[in-house]
Amino acid sequence: MVIAVTLNPCIDRTIEIERFQYGGTNKVLATRNDISGKGINVNLVLQHLGVKNMAIGFDCMEDSRKLRGFLEQAGCPYVFEEIEGGLRVNVKIFDRSSQVMSEFNDKGVHVDESHVERLMERLLEHLDHASVLVVDGSVPPGVPSDIYERMIREAKSRGVKTILDASGELLRKGIQAKPFLIKPNADELGAAYGVPTETLEDIVKAAEQAVKEGVSCVCVSRGDKGAVFITRDHIYEADPVSVEIRGIQGAGDSMVAGFCCGLEQELEEKELFRYAVACATGSLLHPGTQLCEKQDVEEILPKVVIREIEK
Repeated sequence: MVIAVTLNPCIDRTIEIERFQYGGTNKVLATRNDISGKGINVNLVLQHLGVKNMAIGFDCMEDSRKLRGFLEQAGCPYVFEEIEGGLRVNVKIFDRSSQVMSEFNDKGVHVDESHVERLMERLLEHLDHASVLVVDGSVPPGVPSDIYERMIREAKSRGVKTILDASGELLRKGIQAKPFLIKPNADELGAAYGVPTETLEDIVKAAEQAVKEGVSCVCVSRGDKGAVFITRDHIYEADPVSVEIRGIQGAGDSMVAGFCCGLEQELEEKELFRYAVACATGSLLHPGTQLCEKQDVEEILPKVVIREIEK
């Protein structure tokens, strides 16, 4: 079973326009609201792929019915620690002409230390039944920046593989716990090590530093330049698969879900990366935060080309 942690769930309000005019009036072509959060997105993709999973995290009292009802409709089991307040609302503006997403993310409601500790207790109750733990996304005010580091260490002590997808201090401290896999984008990886990541060579050098520090695998997403996957012995690169892009929100979360699914299938490194890229690409076919479907992955998988780069 895969456990995906979401500490800062949200409502994603996606607005589609033809061409964004900064400071001007923009005609809205379409809007949609989706219950979201990076871990929840992973849960939903795993549901689509038929992988047993559970959502664990914080739930906001004012919107509890929305979040729980959404997961129940998806058939996804959950364990939540309830906190006061409502779900944060993130605004996503998708420019169809440039295929660029601009994001305005709220910080979320404050969480007391007592709620953090109760959530940790809930997680520990279920870790013994998990094979993979995913910790990703932002955390609300009041949650310490070492929370993912703590969760990773607890999971590893129980023989559970861990995947970290975060940025800033959450990523830097999480790396110290030596997770199995991290999935930053190029900018997030560069910020973690204070180095440039403009070129493939820069990215590989920074990723190899993470591997030296004990991370088994590093997958760096590069937007329209594809992705690169670095392990102790291999470097793989994938170009983006040509598809009609309907939205880009959730592509990284779909990629993480793909890694989870591949780990459950015990795929070897190259095929594990291929499957994750196919999942990420599949999410591009859907607007808003609708994420990839199993049929998308099956159709895209043969089109994913993976090249090995000599170390």
